[in-house]
Amino acid sequence: MPTPADLPATKILTFLSPGTEPGQPPRPIPFTIAEILAFPEVKAWLAKGYKLDSFDNKLSPKDPGQVILLVMLVRP
Repeated sequence: MPTPADLPATKILTFLSPGTEPGQPPRPIPFTIAEILAFPEVKAWLAKGYKLDSFDNKLSPKDPGQVILLVMLVRP
């Protein structure tokens, strides 16, 4: 098991929303803070002592109905 000294100072996680279904208009829905904190990967890093620093919802350049979520976690 890694010690706190072995862990990076920051951790960036990326998540994708479902894409647009064929024949449907794009409806990008940004992720909420509650959804972000519910991701198992985020929970695991928070349990290691990290804190949520920031997050950014971006539209996918390939699918205007898909949201790309970037999550920045930091060690205090």
